[in-house]
This record gives sequence, C-alpha cells and structure tokens, in this order.
Amino acid sequence: MPRMRNARSARVHSHYTRMLADLPWQGIPVAVRLRVRRFFCDQKACNRAIFAEPLPGLAARYGRRTERLDGWFTHMSFALGGEAGARLLKYLGIVVSGDTLLNHIRSSRLRAHRTPKVLSVDDFAFRRGTCYGTVLVDLERRTLVDVLPDRSTDTFAKWLMEHPGVEIVSRDRGGEYAEAARKAAPHAVQVADRFHLLKNLRDVVLRVFKQHTEVLDLVPTPARHFQRLTNLRLDRRASKKLMREQAQKLFRSIHTLSKKGIKNAQIARTLGIHRHTVEKYLAFNTPPERRHFTKKVSAIAPYEDYILRRWKQGCRNATQIHREIVEQGYPGAYQNVVRITRYLKEREVLGELLPDTSPGISAGHAAGILVKRSENRSKEEIQTLKRLKTIHWITERCCTLFEEFAGMLRDKEQTSEEQEARRRLEEWTGRAKVSGIAELKAFAVKLVQDTDAVVAAMTLPYSQGQTEGRINKLKLVKRSMYGRGKFDLLRQRVLYASAA
Repeated sequence: MPRMRNARSARVHSHYTRMLADLPWQGIPVAVRLRVRRFFCDQKACNRAIFAEPLPGLAARYGRRTERLDGWFTHMSFALGGEAGARLLKYLGIVVSGDTLLNHIRSSRLRAHRTPKVLSVDDFAFRRGTCYGTVLVDLERRTLVDVLPDRSTDTFAKWLMEHPGVEIVSRDRGGEYAEAARKAAPHAVQVADRFHLLKNLRDVVLRVFKQHTEVLDLVPTPARHFQRLTNLRLDRRASKKLMREQAQKLFRSIHTLSKKGIKNAQIARTLGIHRHTVEKYLAFNTPPERRHFTKKVSAIAPYEDYILRRWKQGCRNATQIHREIVEQGYPGAYQNVVRITRYLKEREVLGELLPDTSPGISAGHAAGILVKRSENRSKEEIQTLKRLKTIHWITERCCTLFEEFAGMLRDKEQTSEEQEARRRLEEWTGRAKVSGIAELKAFAVKLVQDTDAVVAAMTLPYSQGQTEGRINKLKLVKRSMYGRGKFDLLRQRVLYASAA
C-alpha cells in the first residue's frame, strides 16, 4: 500500500522522550530533552497506523543531534577531516570520534553542478608516476564540476555521455582525453592548452641542446657576475667525480645492450632504470656531462673581483676584506667573506688556479631564455640568444622555430582568424619537418595529428590556468589527509570546498 505524506492528524496516540545533542555552552555539553507526540493516521490508503511528530528546523528525521550542531559537524569535517576535526570539536566541548566525522562526509549530499558548456579536463597524481585521477572544471563559472578516479578514455567518455551539452573541451596534449572527447562528444571543439604546447616544444629543444653541449660551451653564461668563487666548492669534487663515473658506466651499459638488439624496455628492466632514461642515453653519442648549478646572483657576487684582487695583493685577513667591501656598499654577512677566503686558501694549498672565465651556458639555461617573452629578456640574454643563432645551424634552427611557434600562440591579433592560424601552423610544421632535426620533425608530426585543437588554441581564449589552480587546491586537501583518505572522501571534500 502507498505511504501518504503531508496529511494532517489531530488524534494523539502517545508520547515518547527524544534526546538531541546541541551546541555546547561555555565548553559544557548540552542535550535537549523533548517530549514528542505520536499521532494516529486516519488515511485509509496509508500503510502506517501511527507516525511521530516531525521537528522541522530543529532536527532531521531519526537524527540524534540538532541541525545547528549538524552544521558544525559539516564545516569541521569537510575543512579539517576526521581526526583534526574531532580534536578541535573536543576543545569546543563536543566529544566525537574521527570516524563519525568521516562517515558524515560520506553521507553528505552535495548539490549537483549544471553541465558546463566550456569544460576543462586535466589529470592529477594520486601517486606520481603510478596512479592518476581527473579533474573537470567549468571555465565559464570558474568552478570545479567533478573528480574522476582515473584518467582513462572510457571513464571520461562515460562522464561526457552522462552529461550531454559540452560544446568546448580544453585539455592538455594527452591522447586519452582527446580520444574520449571524439568518441562521446564529437561535435565539441577541442582546445589544446598553450602552456603545454610551449612546454612540449621546450622539452624538445632542451633534448636537442643536451646532445650538443660542445656547441653551448662556446656561448658564455648571460650574467654580469659569474660567482666563480661561490659556486665552486672543493668538498663536492669527489661526489661529482663519482656521479660522472656512474653516468659513463650506465651510458656504456645501455649502448652495449642496445647494439645486441635488446629492446629499450628490456634494457630498462635489466639495469633497473626507467625506459625514458634508456631513450635519453641512446640519443647521445658521448656520455652526458653534468654542469655546475648556477645560483641566482648573491649579494657578494659584485665584490668577488675585488676580493680576488685583494687576495692576489697579499691580503689574507677576512675581517679586513669584509670591512673594505662594506664601505663599498656590501650588505651581506661576514661569513660569506670567510667562506670565500677559506676556498681561496684551499685552492692555494693545492696549487690550483682560479678560473678566469665562466663555463658555457647550460642546456636548461638556454632553453629557459627561449621560453621568456622578448620584452622580459635582459640585454645579456638578448646577446646570448643572438650568439646561439650564429654559433651553429642546429641551435639557430631550434631558436628560430621556437620563437616563431611561441609568437603564433601569443599573438592573438595575427591569428584571430581560423584560416590564417591554420595557414601559419601548416607553414611552421613544414619548416620543422625539413629542419634536419629529428626531434623537431617528430614534434611537428604530432602537431599535424592534433591540428584542429592547436588551431583552436591559437584562436580561442581558453586555457588550463583555472584547472591548474584547482589541482593545487586538490593536492592541499589530499596531503592534509596524509595519504590515508580514499577517493570518495577526497572527492567529497574537494567538491564541497569548490561549492562553498
């Protein structure tokens, strides 16, 4: 028989006592004792003979705490989690277990989001390199829409089929999301992310530069002060030598196994390294050389030449040297001067000369200059870029093609029309294919396979910036659970935070 609702009754059957936990008073727990009535149901079609008096605005049906205390539980559990929320509530005068708060998170019903017209999709790591999930963001409303347990094609395609109406899909260069969008939302426009496009090309150029370090050695580092005294430390010489020997040994092992016809995956398993490491070492003809890490210019860097000159004049007193450079405007600590003089003494004992010139520019530094916008480059970086374009044909083509590609993505005025953007992209990929550099040719082939999404990136304003910010917030919530929270808890807490 059906159950009737919203029918009134005036016949009282009996009474019972109901206890409700309420907000504490001055840290003292408070309980509300209620005398609740039971009524007869006079509706013949109803399968209930009696029913209890409801308490709207005070407590939920079968609830054992008031709605305002339940609101405390909601805010504490979603903001802090189980154990942390329980500790704070105990301080406020409410004794509750962490498991109760976690169950409260799981049982809470969050409001559903409308299907976005402009959807951004990206992955995040549950465990880097092992397990990934997916976040979905509405770029128009700037809100998080959903979180998926993996980044597979089938999972994202299923979500799209359950939420029809997506017109634009902004994504990174991953093939899983592109395939899912083509399968489940074939009419949606796919937009490749400009940041990932530049990053992918930067990685390609970096890989080429690393294979031609002998060319980069001819280009000086673009810095006014090379910090010759603060960067080189004798105590690291032994460890650097050991690392160099290990790299050379690994290089020889990889090439030896490869010449025997063994596949890259088998080489990686045999040597206990990653497959990408095998591919990287096989691209080199000689063992790669690691360079000294160049720190940012320190406060003492402008005074290194003066310190070195005073040392050669016979001044060995660190206090005297410190006093002299302070008079010249040095704002740093005395210990920096002591560290440099100690270094000079060690070099003097060993009978070694200090370097008069800086080492060549590193591959990472050169690639970093390319990524910068032209208006943000210093005069030294502009000169370095000119030198890279004239020193060798490989570096010249890498720099030229990178600047042209970056210009296409950044200059919206010249690529506002789809036909013009497509024409410029076809011309660029054509030049990249005949550049004589295998890595750039492979990158161009990948671009051709994803032409429509790249053209959309050149003409439309959408990007993954909002999504990257949401991922950062998600990681904060994930880390606050110390890696113990399961996916359902993470999803509930992240979606609640985005709706708040």
